[in-house]
Amino acid sequence: MNPTEVELKLLLPGADALTVEQILSRLPALAGCTPQRQWLWNRYYDTPAQALRQQRSALRLRCISSQPWPQATASLPPTGEWIQTFKTAGVSQGGLSRRGEWETAVASGELDRAALAATPWNALDPEGKLFAQLQPCFDTRCRRTTWQLQQDDGSRIELALDVGEIAAAGQLLPMLEIELELQAGMPQALFGLAQQIAAEVAVLPCDASKAERGYALAQGVTRAPARARATHLPAGVAPRAAAQQAMGEMLEQFTRNLSALLQADDPELVHQARVAWRRWRSAERLFRPWLPGLADRSGLRPLLDALGTLRDLDVARHETLPGWIECYAEGDSRRSKSAAHALSKLEQASQTERETVRALLAQPGTGLGLLGLAHWLHGLSDLQAQPDEGRRKAERDWARERSARLLRRLHQVMATASAKDATEPKQHQARLLAKRVRYSVETLFDLLPRKKAGRWVRESSRVQTRIGAERDLLRAIELLRQTGDGGGLLDFLRGVAAARRHKDLAAE
Repeated sequence: MNPTEVELKLLLPGADALTVEQILSRLPALAGCTPQRQWLWNRYYDTPAQALRQQRSALRLRCISSQPWPQATASLPPTGEWIQTFKTAGVSQGGLSRRGEWETAVASGELDRAALAATPWNALDPEGKLFAQLQPCFDTRCRRTTWQLQQDDGSRIELALDVGEIAAAGQLLPMLEIELELQAGMPQALFGLAQQIAAEVAVLPCDASKAERGYALAQGVTRAPARARATHLPAGVAPRAAAQQAMGEMLEQFTRNLSALLQADDPELVHQARVAWRRWRSAERLFRPWLPGLADRSGLRPLLDALGTLRDLDVARHETLPGWIECYAEGDSRRSKSAAHALSKLEQASQTERETVRALLAQPGTGLGLLGLAHWLHGLSDLQAQPDEGRRKAERDWARERSARLLRRLHQVMATASAKDATEPKQHQARLLAKRVRYSVETLFDLLPRKKAGRWVRESSRVQTRIGAERDLLRAIELLRQTGDGGGLLDFLRGVAAARRHKDLAAE
């Protein structure tokens, strides 16, 4: 029983189990390690109101067998070693998680309240009322192949390859992933091994646990977009600690949307992935004076470019063009047909770009880039130090000073962008800076005067929205031009853009 589980989880996009197992067996780090194979069946429990999920805890029964069992049914597998596991809420960043874990052998496939006596369960359920309400929620079942590694620095790591499925509400979700669990040593050792793996097979660091995915499957939201959560920074937090917390949440949002993009076509997944990356870039600049350097993101450049192009196509198809096409056609069947054909060409381009994104997620370079971000972020912990009194006073108002400085710069750029001779790149620069101000203030919101912070967010959002509509129209015109199928619609939109620009200049 290990009271703290430190684990790095890697999804394996575009891979098959046999190929991954062969690649792992050839890794120098696993030379001399004999793999062990087991079949695991897990059943997770919660109350009808999902009290455990709300506490970010999990309770499961696991049956471990050295032989595969027949097709799983509602009944428990008849033979094997039974383990009851209780996990509590933890912290996670870029696939690396730390959480409390208590495992106890039990005699049969039934929950045992007594086995929870030495765990935090009693604080959660002192009177046993929750335990009495527990019922099965979902199952996971897999073939697990494990390697036990003893490294030169004294670290001990268990590498587990899980091949199986999650079952909930009559639905199945395939599972193919690697878990690196630290049994002794420092978490840096996990990243070193993960990078060796990622150099040979595409990986995607992901914080979502099997329990979380099981709950999502039961509710039919396995591929729901991951949206930005409010970052609640504690009062008096040092800038570097704030950076680690905030950027950890941003990286989690990014990787979760990338994971869902592997299977789903929802344009909002692309949007939220782009939002997460914009927030990360804004945070890099916001916290730059206190960071030791920036993470290398060169390996992510192809993916980021493809996501940008795909987002532009989605915006053109679903947001910008439909309204203008209605004005353009106005019941004219010829124009309606021409516009429909133009949209069809953009849809084809969108599908091609979506497959490009998925292909890039299935390339080792992308996984290495994402692991690099997570490794860099984790390394900030090693640099946390108590500042001396003089520096502490200097940093007391760091959040307010950084926000005010950004806002002043936005006003300067807006003055340039509003000039009569302002170019489209100037407008775009103002829009990007407005986003940066908004994301930065939202990140630091709890550290700023509430009224000022709210006003700053509203002001930057207005700038972003106003310039964004103009930029989106110009980008849609460019995309139609590239397909070579805009025809009269393209001329119409050019006229709209020119008229809007003339109107803006006349109003100044």
